[in-house]
Amino acid sequence: MNTSFSKDEIMSNLELLSDWLQAKYPSERFELLLVGGAALSLMGNKDQTNDIDLLEPHPLPEPLRRGIRAVAKARRLSSEWLNDQAARVFSTGPHPEIKRLPVYFRDIALSFSVGANLKVNVIGRQALISLKLYACNPSIRKHLDDMRALQPGKEEIKIAVKFCLAIDPHITSREDLEAVIRELGVDPDEVF
Repeated sequence: MNTSFSKDEIMSNLELLSDWLQAKYPSERFELLLVGGAALSLMGNKDQTNDIDLLEPHPLPEPLRRGIRAVAKARRLSSEWLNDQAARVFSTGPHPEIKRLPVYFRDIALSFSVGANLKVNVIGRQALISLKLYACNPSIRKHLDDMRALQPGKEEIKIAVKFCLAIDPHITSREDLEAVIRELGVDPDEVF
């Protein structure tokens, strides 16, 4: 079973998904909003990712879920190769009113069609930085490596810190954020 995807493999899997959707649901159109490692890969900031994380659509429509399963079976991929787990983080929990995303989450860094029925949007840089910082903690290196690949500036980190603290102040640890920010070579006092 394949456990990581290059940019070319991401595209190949999306093309197969588009072909399957076109064959099974020819009159339907689908639009994806990618975040995470796949977004980084498609923007040229990362070589490999383990899955394709979606912020939209959420929840996944049934035809898309079926297509994901069909591609997983055909390519011997995890059933979660394309998933909406990132979206679930911001749509559930004890404080859903806190989970409103800032307007910059509507910024799109890259947009392209895969076939006639599948449009792929890659979330904008600031939203990606904010999400990666939110996912970071000193013990999870992959998100920190992704942050390094993005090379965020102090203003971008400052906006991401504000997002992290606002999204759920009960979970986000200022100490963890400070440790991650130090790892990025930035003085936390400059961004808090």
